[in-house]
Amino acid sequence: MRDAYDAVIIGSGHNGLALGAYLARSGLDVVVLERRHEEGGGLCTEELTLPGFLHNVHANYHTFVDLAPPQQDLALVDHGLEYVRPDVQMASIFDDGTALTVHTDLDKTCESIARFSDADAETFRRLYTEAHGYVNLLLGTLMYQPPMSMKELTRALSVFGVEDRSEFLSVKLRRETIDVFLDQHFTHPKVKAHLAFHGAVCGYANDVPGLAMSFPLLVGKIDNWNLCVGGSHRLAHVLWRDLAQHGGVLISDAEVASIAVDEGRAVGVVLADGTELTARRAVISTVDVEQTFAHLLPAAAVPAELAASVEHDLVHQPWSLFSVHLAMAEPPHYEAAAFDPDVDRAWVVNLGYASTEELDADWRAVRAGDLAPRCRPNAAVNSLFDPSDAPEGCYTGLLRQIAPYGLAGKGPAAWDEIGHWYGRRCIEAWRRFAPNLTDAAILDWAPYTPADIPRKLRNMVQGDWMMGEVSLANMLDKRPLPELAQYRTPVDGLYLAGSTQHPHGFITFAPAYNALQVIADDLGLEAWWRDV
Repeated sequence: MRDAYDAVIIGSGHNGLALGAYLARSGLDVVVLERRHEEGGGLCTEELTLPGFLHNVHANYHTFVDLAPPQQDLALVDHGLEYVRPDVQMASIFDDGTALTVHTDLDKTCESIARFSDADAETFRRLYTEAHGYVNLLLGTLMYQPPMSMKELTRALSVFGVEDRSEFLSVKLRRETIDVFLDQHFTHPKVKAHLAFHGAVCGYANDVPGLAMSFPLLVGKIDNWNLCVGGSHRLAHVLWRDLAQHGGVLISDAEVASIAVDEGRAVGVVLADGTELTARRAVISTVDVEQTFAHLLPAAAVPAELAASVEHDLVHQPWSLFSVHLAMAEPPHYEAAAFDPDVDRAWVVNLGYASTEELDADWRAVRAGDLAPRCRPNAAVNSLFDPSDAPEGCYTGLLRQIAPYGLAGKGPAAWDEIGHWYGRRCIEAWRRFAPNLTDAAILDWAPYTPADIPRKLRNMVQGDWMMGEVSLANMLDKRPLPELAQYRTPVDGLYLAGSTQHPHGFITFAPAYNALQVIADDLGLEAWWRDV
């Protein structure tokens, strides 16, 4: 370990690793510091159940990875990264034995929707086609550049919409919930339920005003869910490999205790063991805003107004995720396969939501600190598409249910008491649709509660896996706070590049890529990476 670097990056999630790789390729002497024993942050893959069963503890679904600039800029495929994009991407299975499936083949998706509504199938085809026609524009204006204001964005995207009216985005969608958007354009409750479910899996609650603004992009990626072969941690390893091959250094078990500031400038960090590392040009934090400004920085270095905003104005998701990881002797066989055989080949499966009203009721309950009245988890079996994640002839399973971080009147600690009980409820809910999943078929399972999330990954405050609420008030140039939205901070030489920043969490690389553009301008680096 040297004691001085050009750039010191705090946190080795995918944003920290990707940014480190870019800076190392740009000729900077870079070190990435990780509190835990392994790199990757949410890209953790572990044997939570039995030996040989690999479970993606956090990030399981990777979207748009083929379009993310680092995929090409950092030559990740050459480093061994491999993805599979299942033919049957998603399914919704309903209590009456019917099912709706989303395919990588648009015609097949529309055929499935048409079994419920011909009109909805036509509307979906039109919306999907328009979304794909503007995917590059949407990515370039919405994701892979520092955030503009909502007014600027709506002006830039005014050409887009189901209705051919320029005011559609700027006037209507800015106020609307996804529910309202769906009610305006679709007719069948099950079709609307599936589309709302897709938004929820992406972190976009269907009853939050203003999120209709992003719904066209969500539709555009409804069939772009990708599974990282060998587990999500392989992406972390590949990023580390590129960092190392270009001279960057990753140090694990290196908890940062403080950021050193001299005359208003960030000049390095001090580790928990007392080690001091100098940053000649930049200190970059990819951890949560609370850690950065309330714990790592000296109080005197943080302006009083910003300190107050960090304490009172940061907005976290008012819900979290309860997960069940399973080791299985056989995959699910859904009774709804009699209606649509493709449900047995689907990756992301909605188990039971048949209307947006049912989903809305669960949002209300969870935000109040209560469990959803009825378990309706979503399910995934990665081994159907990546057999390497389980012993031969076996399968890994994943269930996820929206849930409160803290239970009403009891707080998050209550999850330690009810975690296994609620896990059994989720498994029973799966069995209602796949009765072959008997006790003999499930070899072992482990719950992973909302309270477990920040215990493993401290920066996911209050179990907020998106690292900030996804809402109109916490989007674009307002995320995470207006004074921190452009990746720079009031402390000279200190930057933010984690999922607290625009656009948000998920495996997009966008916070790192956007911060890179700002840092490159400030440090005078030549932008060799491709321009989206």
